[in-house]
Amino acid sequence: MKKFQVALLVVIFFLTGCSKQAIAPTATSIPASATLASTETSLPNTATPAPPTETSSPVSTQDPTVFGAIGTGEIQAFALESVANAIFNKTLDGFVADGSVQEYQVISITVFPGSTGLLAEIIYSVRTTDPAWLTDGGIQLADDWISNGCSRFDFFTTEIEYQLKNQRLCS
Repeated sequence: MKKFQVALLVVIFFLTGCSKQAIAPTATSIPASATLASTETSLPNTATPAPPTETSSPVSTQDPTVFGAIGTGEIQAFALESVANAIFNKTLDGFVADGSVQEYQVISITVFPGSTGLLAEIIYSVRTTDPAWLTDGGIQLADDWISNGCSRFDFFTTEIEYQLKNQRLCS
């Protein structure tokens, strides 16, 4: 079954990865002093998290290597970038809800093959007073914005969910 899932992901990747779809970012604004440049696919910041469903798994929240996950029943996976975007938005919406981040904006998401599977590279900006967000290579701007942070994740699929795991700096 796992070989079938990997083969399916590879086919989906090749079908969707050859062309880039540009969508203007929406919802969250960045101060005028913040200039953001992106050469990758821009995706909207969907600020409404999907409600939990019975396909969600509590196991992933116990695994410290999992940055975020979304149930396979919560999203239609036509493009891997949209799945990674949904996971990242859901996780950052949690940071907004607990007050550690005030706002965020996804600049670009790229999913590509790595040496051990698929990788998701996410470039984003956050408004927060937590200096830990600067460790992702972001630049401190006015009004507590940290611009162009970049994280790379392993992109995993299980029978019940999609996961972003093993967060690290972009190279």
